[in-house]
Amino acid sequence: MQDGTDEIIKTELYAEIETLQNQYRTIKEYLSGKEYDSLEIIGTLRAFRDNLSKISAHILSLYTLKGQKTKITWDSLLTNIDNALETLQTSPRSKPRPTIQLALNISEPKIEEVMSYLSTLKETLQ
Repeated sequence: MQDGTDEIIKTELYAEIETLQNQYRTIKEYLSGKEYDSLEIIGTLRAFRDNLSKISAHILSLYTLKGQKTKITWDSLLTNIDNALETLQTSPRSKPRPTIQLALNISEPKIEEVMSYLSTLKETLQ
C-alpha cells in the first residue's frame, strides 16, 4: 500500500511541478515587460499560489511516508502572494506589475530559489 501511495504522490507531484513551472514562466515574462491582460496575470498568480500550496502538501506527505521530517520554508512567499492578490482585488485600478514584483522581491526565500528547489525535486521524481 505504501509503495502504491508513494508512486501516486510522486506522479501527482511531478505533474504539479510542471504546471507550476509553466505558470512561473508566464509570471516572469510579465514581470520582464511582456503584456498580458491584468485579469489573466492575476489568475495565473492565484493559480501559482494554489499549486504551490498543493505541492507543499504533497512534499510533506511524501516525506511522512518515508518516515522523514521536513519543513516547508516558503510560507513567506505564499503570504506575500496572498497580500498582493488582496491588494489587487481591493484596488482594481492599481497596476499588477509593481504589486506582484514587490511581493516576490520581499519574500524569503525568493521565488527563484523555490523554483530551483522544485526543479531539482522534479528531476529526482523521474
